[in-house]
Amino acid sequence: MKKNMRRIALASLATAALTAAVVPVTATASSAATPSGASRQAALQKAVDQLVKDGQPGVIALSRRGDTVTRVTAGVANTATGQKMTPDLRFRIASVTKTFTATVVLQLVAEHRISLDDTVARWLPGVLTRNGNDGRRITVRQLLAQTSGLNEYVQDPRIWQDPARVWKPRELVDIAQEKAPLGRPGATWNYSNTNYVLAGMIVEKATGHPFGVELQRRIVKPLRLRHTFLPTADTGFHGSYVHGYFDQYGDVSTMISPSSGWTSGGMVSTVDDVARFQRALVTGKLLPARVQKAMMTTRAVTDDWIKEDYGLGLARVKTSCGFAWGHDGGWPGYRTWSYTSRDGERQAVITYNQSSPELEAKPAFRADITKAIDAALCR
Repeated sequence: MKKNMRRIALASLATAALTAAVVPVTATASSAATPSGASRQAALQKAVDQLVKDGQPGVIALSRRGDTVTRVTAGVANTATGQKMTPDLRFRIASVTKTFTATVVLQLVAEHRISLDDTVARWLPGVLTRNGNDGRRITVRQLLAQTSGLNEYVQDPRIWQDPARVWKPRELVDIAQEKAPLGRPGATWNYSNTNYVLAGMIVEKATGHPFGVELQRRIVKPLRLRHTFLPTADTGFHGSYVHGYFDQYGDVSTMISPSSGWTSGGMVSTVDDVARFQRALVTGKLLPARVQKAMMTTRAVTDDWIKEDYGLGLARVKTSCGFAWGHDGGWPGYRTWSYTSRDGERQAVITYNQSSPELEAKPAFRADITKAIDAALCR
């Protein structure tokens, strides 16, 4: 769920399905004065209203200051009916899924059932063997850190020509390894959704259970994430949801099989569930300290033109009120940004419901996203 969305017709559906950083999170310095709760809410409302003025159908934003959580909305969740956006609606969280996947893997590491230094071939023998792709040379750590050198699969025409097709994880990996690797494992950073599909496959091999079962048992149930799940063949939302739009294709909410994202970007959730998960993770409630340290050991990367520090499924970004941890992502019709301060006292989760390469290429719109994130996290 990463890389800038392409303009090429329906191919953009596949690429947008795996988007991530489009704008930098770094913003101008905040005022030295501490604003009141009312003024913070007003500033956040103004920021999300601006995103609707810019062309987004609707926006949901969650902001945390300690124990106080503010939720604001703007615009509509359904352009056909005029249904207003509300904070409780479900949406596709795309690459924010990667943080969930990495957490499940790292819990297995903490239990000594998987090692970060295990090779892919150790768990999935014979899966990576073609065109110079060698599972004997790629480790679990490199998958999570996006340093495996593996190619992407999402731009392949087979993904977007039949968007409703239910894909098997192995089929997605096989598409990626039709090309030679982009580099030697561990040498360079390149974002590839293939890495997280393989991570999900390893979890299933190590536990003997479907990934969704482990996700439910380890994260969803303990944290009481009542609106969070990982669908495979099901394109529905199991409740009220945000309709997602993609330029001339209109409402694509239930058009694309989530199997094409799976453990790399196929999850459905809400802003409150995402915030609860991310806060528990960042503040050390889901992983022991030694494994948490591994997750937060980062390398400076440039994703497209954006600089960030990427760890194991978790990125550190610089904001006007210090560093924050999180992930972002996009799926056709959906775009989400989620960040949490290291102490869990500040959070921002923002989502909107139109994929538009033309709009997201505009510097003014990128600046307005930055302002909205800053209003939620820092103001």
